[in-house]
Amino acid sequence: MIPAPLSIADVLDLAVRCEAGERSNSLDVEIEIALFEPDAHYVAARANAAGTKVIYTRCDHSAVTHLARDWTSRKGTAAVLRARASMMEQGK
Repeated sequence: MIPAPLSIADVLDLAVRCEAGERSNSLDVEIEIALFEPDAHYVAARANAAGTKVIYTRCDHSAVTHLARDWTSRKGTAAVLRARASMMEQGK
C-alpha cells in the first residue's frame, strides 16, 4: 500500500508542532514520512498501525519496518520541514 502524499499544510503543521516543543515517537514517525524521498530501493514510507514505526516499501513491494529517527530532539527539524514545504510549493 502506497500512502497518499502529505499536503503542504500537513508538512507546515509538523514544523509548528516541533517549534511548539512537542516531543514524541509518533511525531518522529510523521516527520520521517514527510521527509522521505523515493530512491532506487524504496518507493514509499508509511506508519505502522500503532504509529510507532515506519514501514518502508521496497521497489519489489516487500516491506521493512524501522524506528524513526529522533527528529524531535534535533535542532533544525522545523527549518527542514519548512524547506520541504517550500519545495513542494515550487513543485519540486
